[in-house]
Amino acid sequence: MTPVWKPRLQFLLQHPWFGALVYFLFGLLWITCSDKILAWLVNDSSLLTQYQSYKGYFYVSLTALLAWFLLKQKQHIARSLNQSEQAFIDTFSHAAAGIAHVSMDGRFLRVNQVLCRMLGYTEAELIRMNFQQLTFPADLDTDIAMLRQLKNGQIDNYELEKRYICKDGKVLWAHLSVAMIRTPAFSYFISVIHNINEQKQVQQQLAQSELRFRTLLDNTPQIAVQGYYADGSTFYWNKASELIYGYSREEAIGKNLLELIIPAPMKPLVAEAMTQMAQTGTSIPSEELVLQRKDGSMVSVFSGHAVVKLPEMEPQIFCIDVDLTEHKKQAAALAFLSDFDAVTQLPNRQHFTRCVDKAIARAQQQEQQCAVLLMDLDNFKDINDSFGHSAGDQLLMQVSQRLQQGCDSQHVLARLGGDEFGVLLPVVQSDAEAATLATLLMKQLQQPCMLNNGAEVNTAVSVGISLYPDHATNSEDLLRAADAAMYKVKGEGRNHIALYTDALTAQAKQRVVLEARLRQAIKNNILQCYYQPQIDIVSDKVVGAEVLLRWHDDELGVITPSVFIPLAEGCGLIHDLGAWVLRQSLRQLKHWLDQGMAPFSLAVNVSAQQFSKDQLLEELKLALAETAVPPELLELEVTESVLMTDEERVIATMHQIKALGVRLAIDDFGTGYSSLSYLTRLPLDVLKIDRRFIEHIPQAKDDKQIATAIIALAHTMNFKVLAEGVETAEQLAFLRQQGCDFYQGYYFSKAIPASEFTALIQR
Repeated sequence: MTPVWKPRLQFLLQHPWFGALVYFLFGLLWITCSDKILAWLVNDSSLLTQYQSYKGYFYVSLTALLAWFLLKQKQHIARSLNQSEQAFIDTFSHAAAGIAHVSMDGRFLRVNQVLCRMLGYTEAELIRMNFQQLTFPADLDTDIAMLRQLKNGQIDNYELEKRYICKDGKVLWAHLSVAMIRTPAFSYFISVIHNINEQKQVQQQLAQSELRFRTLLDNTPQIAVQGYYADGSTFYWNKASELIYGYSREEAIGKNLLELIIPAPMKPLVAEAMTQMAQTGTSIPSEELVLQRKDGSMVSVFSGHAVVKLPEMEPQIFCIDVDLTEHKKQAAALAFLSDFDAVTQLPNRQHFTRCVDKAIARAQQQEQQCAVLLMDLDNFKDINDSFGHSAGDQLLMQVSQRLQQGCDSQHVLARLGGDEFGVLLPVVQSDAEAATLATLLMKQLQQPCMLNNGAEVNTAVSVGISLYPDHATNSEDLLRAADAAMYKVKGEGRNHIALYTDALTAQAKQRVVLEARLRQAIKNNILQCYYQPQIDIVSDKVVGAEVLLRWHDDELGVITPSVFIPLAEGCGLIHDLGAWVLRQSLRQLKHWLDQGMAPFSLAVNVSAQQFSKDQLLEELKLALAETAVPPELLELEVTESVLMTDEERVIATMHQIKALGVRLAIDDFGTGYSSLSYLTRLPLDVLKIDRRFIEHIPQAKDDKQIATAIIALAHTMNFKVLAEGVETAEQLAFLRQQGCDFYQGYYFSKAIPASEFTALIQR
């Protein structure tokens, strides 16, 4: 039998009418033809009768055989149907998804156990319900609309994501596939339901993460982010990019980044870098760049990149730019501050000293002379006290302008601090040449100066002169000699010129006497430690104190630190003095702690000379061990001059001190070296703003800008900031507004003895 007829025959055998027809035709044919055939074949009547019996037997056998065949075929078909039905039942019951047969009105006709477990109902409970009862209300309209289209024959099936309400009230996200079975007698829907709760949670987390990411990037005002493809076409442009580069998001999206912000000379290199990042998936190193705004102006940014490279997706490159404009301004202000005076814009003492060193070296090499003029304005303090610090600054600026008019281009004019100016003559032929310049400068100041408040003030200067090599062979001694000559003028009536002479050695004798008495004062514990409170600006609580040394001599009376500290440094007593202050202050702090006083930090000044000797670290360890004071309560204050000594040794010593747990602070920041390169390498905790930048606030705009820059720089480098010399509520308000952390000064308390400090804390 050919393969074509075999399935047709199986189809016919499955129908009862076909068996009946075959039997009827065969019987009709047998009855009609069998007797005629026998009569034709057999003539003997007895034999014919016998054959008639055989014919009956044969018919019965043949019909029995046909019945057996038909019954066997029916049994085979029934068995196949049973197997198919069992396979369907197994598939329905054990499928990995929920399956339900649903009537045309939405009732559940049959459900599998997976769906029962998914929804939390038993099979009997679900059979009594319809899908409308279990569908989340917000999703019901969509489901019914799709079902209506399926009923109307508009679609063959549909799929959607919807939510079901489980028996325990929880919401289940599912993927629903629905098809319709149509029969003449009965039609129903087959629903296949997959649990996608975890998938939805992941999608929600990704969506939330992307939302947070975009919100963060879109609303970060100082970090510009641009997203672009390998060819440079942009697909992302945040608000900071709009602010920094001037292009709106609508203007930038779809445009090429090379045409938007990349200057022409940089375009080939940037295009090559884009291709490299897209191919390798690795970002290029971050660097500082100068890019172009919409208006053609240039902006400095620190630029980094991130590459997102996913399978079967075009690589995405993100450029992250940090605007360095304010940073550059602050750096420029601090760089200027390190070498120049903020009020007069002249070189400061540090710069002037370096110039003197160079002039001495050149003069020594060429066997020439150089000279230094030190000038001090007479009665400048009276002008400050009478008209205020703002008027004093105005006077200093006018004086500096007049002195500049009297100097040549080869001269170096500097403001050394306060009302003191210096002039370096790199080459002079004699002391008369230096005196001639001094006379000219004095004449420049003879005309009255007009202040902004309308006041007219007269100025005069006392001038001291010293020459290399006649009076000194190094910058320190040369400046000291000029200073001695200047003070000789002040002692003799001011407004005059004096050349350093050996007659000034009388001062040296006085210095010897003072040194001897200082040695006795240290030995006999005559010196006293005073304590000036340091206040937290936010809480207004005392969080520390600076140790300040005071000396009252029985014969000489009160001797100020500005006199005996330089004396101690000059005669080598500063090491003994520093060690005494350290031990004394730690003992006092230990006493306070033992009395139950709340812990606070103690700031002790350390001179540059103490850093120059290796014994500082050992003295520190010994003092901490002797007093058992927690090291974190001790803060060592160093001035910027310490940075001018052996750089590597200073940094190494600071790190060793820091390793003990002791805090470090830079005192009088902004008046000395102020090198950012040093600052980044030092393990500091606190920057102290010098009182000279505080005393004219809020009147002096320059001082406000400098203080703001120092605070911002310190916080950028994770340092705390303490302002010295705060004397008014206005100064404190300005510092609080700028985010300064601590302050000290007469506004809260002057430096006081230990007993008064105890009472102050316990109030």
